[in-house]
Amino acid sequence: MQPLINANLVLEGGALRGMFTAGVLDALDEKDLLFEYIIGVSAGACMAVSYVTRQRGRNREILQRFGRDHRYFSIRNILREGNLFSASFVYEEIPQKLIPFDYRTFEESPVRFTAVATDCATGQAIYLNNKKEMTPAIRASASMPFVSKPVPLNGQLLLDGGIADSIPIEHARREGHAKSVVVLTRPKGYLKKPVGNVALFKRVLKSYPALAEAMYNRAAMYNRELAVLEELEAAGQSLIVYPPPEIKVGRLERNWQKLDTLYQAGRQAGQELAQKLPGFLAQVSGC
Repeated sequence: MQPLINANLVLEGGALRGMFTAGVLDALDEKDLLFEYIIGVSAGACMAVSYVTRQRGRNREILQRFGRDHRYFSIRNILREGNLFSASFVYEEIPQKLIPFDYRTFEESPVRFTAVATDCATGQAIYLNNKKEMTPAIRASASMPFVSKPVPLNGQLLLDGGIADSIPIEHARREGHAKSVVVLTRPKGYLKKPVGNVALFKRVLKSYPALAEAMYNRAAMYNRELAVLEELEAAGQSLIVYPPPEIKVGRLERNWQKLDTLYQAGRQAGQELAQKLPGFLAQVSGC
């Protein structure tokens, strides 16, 4: 194995749009390219752990085999356990029995890994890096509001990391390296539009007013992070990977052909990224 790349790998969420990320990571693995610091949000965190363990193709196999399985995600799961994506099936049965995850390799890997979640009480981002607690951490990071139960961990109730820090470039730069490769799941030029109003969110989330504020402010936070990314890119400190705009895949896409098309686009983008990396890493950054 080649030495770890001394740069950050930042992975956006996006539910099943994460198949693009899966393709990028598999292409990097094919080239024996592994980053020293990785931070993932929601689906980004889910896809990243199989990259850390070098289990190439595992994410694709999960969606191919179970993407249309009601045990994976369905309204029935919400009625039965309160989660659109079944916690027991996704985080226990699949990784422990059906498509085994290499827990030992993950825990022993020299790669530093962080999953981002949101604290329901404060509405602030929580950065989880204890590899022995990574299953509940990733579950929390990927627990979408309104269709998932908050996940208890270390005395906090946690939800989707994308609520508070969708593209954690600033945390990566504080904890990792000056240079970052960022894999997004929205095409270049996308800006998030505000949804609803804060009073509505606070009525629905009566017990979590700070979470309601964070959800209302999410579009502004997301667009600000995009602006930061573009500034860093202009300074030679970030390299951004976007999915192609012509491939339209929803957050809860069930069409395997669409999902695999997005995965293959990710592999192509990952191959191109591998070619760009040496020049990016050698480039002298601006101020």
